[in-house]
Amino acid sequence: MPTTRRALLTALPAAAVLASCGGSPTTGGGDVLAAGQPAALLIWAVARERLLGWPRRPAPQMLAALPASASALPELGALTTGGAPSNLEAMAALHPKLVIDYGNTGPEYRALSDRLRTRLGADWSLIDGALDRTAEALTEAGRLLDAEARTRELSGVAADIVTRWKQAPPGPAFYYARGNDGLETAFTGALATEVLEGAGWTNIASGSRDIGRVSREQVATWDPEAVVTLSRPFAMAAAADPLWRTRRDGSRRRLLLLPETPFGWIDRPPSVNRLLGCLWLADPDGDGSAPARLGQALFGGQTPVAARPEWIA
Repeated sequence: MPTTRRALLTALPAAAVLASCGGSPTTGGGDVLAAGQPAALLIWAVARERLLGWPRRPAPQMLAALPASASALPELGALTTGGAPSNLEAMAALHPKLVIDYGNTGPEYRALSDRLRTRLGADWSLIDGALDRTAEALTEAGRLLDAEARTRELSGVAADIVTRWKQAPPGPAFYYARGNDGLETAFTGALATEVLEGAGWTNIASGSRDIGRVSREQVATWDPEAVVTLSRPFAMAAAADPLWRTRRDGSRRRLLLLPETPFGWIDRPPSVNRLLGCLWLADPDGDGSAPARLGQALFGGQTPVAARPEWIA
């Protein structure tokens, strides 16, 4: 990693990162719609003063870790995914200058973008949400949002993190437990588990696409080496539950609780926040200060320095 970019993550405070990227965005009159929550985080990281509102309002604990302007934004609903369906007429009445979607770019999503562009009467840009293209996504968002000075360094940092992430040592075969009961999961190849799978961890959930519900019996049959979650209530319950903690051979299953402040480190949503998980996987024994600085550089606010992954005993 070039020395100047390494310094952004290992030496300089977040304020210096923001200054080097053109200054911290300020709240203003927004004119850009996020089609879904992944796009909202991308816009927030690049030019938050342009964001008209949240497709889904972040939870209170997340808002507490963000600048106050985040709480002032209304919840608008989602045009694609990542929130309750929005009212197209209400969205059109906002007269957005631009709509940005960030995520899958397959034919069905492009067709949907074309239909919604026509109905809203606004320019629409669909940006590839693949994790290994995060640097390009930041660059493209900077161009669209007239924030190229800010994204120049952020894109370089993202590219270096992804390079280090790809070189991370492989991890265990895992099951990703979503929600407070742990029975919603992301299947192999989903954006929600791309951070772990791309670093050589094996997702044992197969047989479907993207996100779905499974049974406790199915998890036991898959017999993962580790269970990964963003939900502290689930992690605490699972820690005392023999079904979750005991493997078929009688050994103890590992349980990993990942941070979700200000957003999930591997998911919730699958956006630029996933760089936090990539950075941790590239240096799992680090003290957690680099992800904290990165979180502040991307999202502002008071990302807790203590927020780091926990292997639950």
